[in-house]
Amino acid sequence: MAHGVLRFMRAHGQTPGPGQRPRLTGALGGTLGGVVALPLLAWSGAIASLADALGLSNWMVPVLYLLVSAIAGVVYGAIFRRAAGDRRGGWLFGLSYGFLLWMLGPIALLQTVLARPLATGVAAMGLLGASLISGLALGLLFRPLHYLVRTPLPQLRGSGVHAR
Repeated sequence: MAHGVLRFMRAHGQTPGPGQRPRLTGALGGTLGGVVALPLLAWSGAIASLADALGLSNWMVPVLYLLVSAIAGVVYGAIFRRAAGDRRGGWLFGLSYGFLLWMLGPIALLQTVLARPLATGVAAMGLLGASLISGLALGLLFRPLHYLVRTPLPQLRGSGVHAR
């Protein structure tokens, strides 16, 4: 029975093969997901609320949001690896990951450090929505982006890297 579970885990992408770049794919997907979420942050007033709570200028918040989105994408790629590119479940991985980041980042960590809410009302809902949209975009974009950044096997054969 355990042998079957191990084969299942290997078959579903827990180990990236040579030429696969899940962290780079995650960084690109996270950045693009952040770009998709920025209009909601601006519309809801979350950018102004975050800038006020963190003591930053309004233009710094989107820059930091994109940086955090890229780092979150790298972590997403490192955790889920090849499984993140699943045709049927990738969107769910991304959406769940966006919710988890919202819970850990602005809700748990930053509000504890600042000892006050980062955003309230519509701005708080915009922050949640932006996290979910960003995660969903990351999950949906991971597979197509992976095809762009991976190294094809014929190129690997000439470089001395062996396929598994």
